[in-house]
Amino acid sequence: MRQRERESLIEHDPHGLLFGPDDEDGAASEHPSGAHVIAARPSRRMDRHEHARKRRVRRHRRVFLLLTALVVVVVVLLSLAGYRVYQNRYHPKDYAGAGTATVSVVVHSGDGAKAIGTALHDKGVVASVRAFTNAASNDSRSQGISPGTYQLRAHMSAKNALALLLDPASRLSNQVVVVEGATLVDVSAPLAKALGVSPAAVNAAIDNVRSLGLPQGYASGTQPPSSVEGFLYPATYSFDPGTKVPDALQQMITQFTDQARSTRFTDQARARKLSPYQALIIASIIEKEAKVAADYPKVARVILNRLVVKKALQIDATTRYGAILNRVDPNKVAYDTYSTPYNSYTHTGLPPTPIANPGATAMAAAVNPAAGDWLYYVNSDAQGDLFFTHNEHDFTVAQQKCHDNHWGCAAP
Repeated sequence: MRQRERESLIEHDPHGLLFGPDDEDGAASEHPSGAHVIAARPSRRMDRHEHARKRRVRRHRRVFLLLTALVVVVVVLLSLAGYRVYQNRYHPKDYAGAGTATVSVVVHSGDGAKAIGTALHDKGVVASVRAFTNAASNDSRSQGISPGTYQLRAHMSAKNALALLLDPASRLSNQVVVVEGATLVDVSAPLAKALGVSPAAVNAAIDNVRSLGLPQGYASGTQPPSSVEGFLYPATYSFDPGTKVPDALQQMITQFTDQARSTRFTDQARARKLSPYQALIIASIIEKEAKVAADYPKVARVILNRLVVKKALQIDATTRYGAILNRVDPNKVAYDTYSTPYNSYTHTGLPPTPIANPGATAMAAAVNPAAGDWLYYVNSDAQGDLFFTHNEHDFTVAQQKCHDNHWGCAAP
């Protein structure tokens, strides 16, 4: 091919399709017949486009495969989670049988099934919280589980654990019941037993009055109360294992403070021209003297009337209390002569401290006395109903009748 024709072909072949591999610009090759032909080859630009397209396809394929695998993993995980939720709710892990070793578990006041189940699970009693809550939801009695310390067993079925919590025999003795009219001496021994300490430890804490945080407003004159007597409010108390004696006493004192506040005891006392501490002393005497609720306000009136006329109270219960503090049998002392600051025959006015721990009825009567001019009362029957009078002669006659019928009165 002549040079000019070749140049013309090159000019009209910008993509180099007419030239073979032997020449950068294309090369002529001979046909077997001897004729000259021009061989064409793909351009580099087309190669690059094709390679880029293939890379994009491969990349998209990898992304697709990765997303597909991710979706599969997510679906599997969600399925497993859903299965676990289903199993946990309807087929939770649970032990079988009655368990083995002894385990102590504390149920606190206000604990619901979930809180109790958590405590049981943490102690190794039940296999799962859900097993216990399921058992509790199937037994309405579970709502009545009392606070306290229970003796259970490790690796129990949830149903068996619930049964023991509902059995009073499983509850360890860590309760103290302070009844109306109980004294410090009455409370000391049960409290020591419940807390697992010596009676001496309880008495030491009781004697350390200043550290117990008695409620304000109950000072005797300018001095704070010298005794915690009267401030241990009658109730049933449950103590967790390890509770310290001062903390247990403070719990009782707090109960008294709450009761006094809710009933406005101190305000009502002041309205009667009494200090709160005087009203508490009167309430303690009422608690020891009256047996019938209707007599409580009347005994309060007798005490107040005798204080007004400055007449000695002449109440046996105060002398008895003094003998108890001295560790003397109160049944072997003469109430009118026994030497003690609490002898209300030989001392006028109120005793120096309360003589017992009064309950709500006695506290209410002390600040809400009945109306009357009575100065005397005495048992009028074997049940403890009282006869009230303003006349000393009538009182003496009633006292003799009480003595003769053995209703609990000494000879006049």
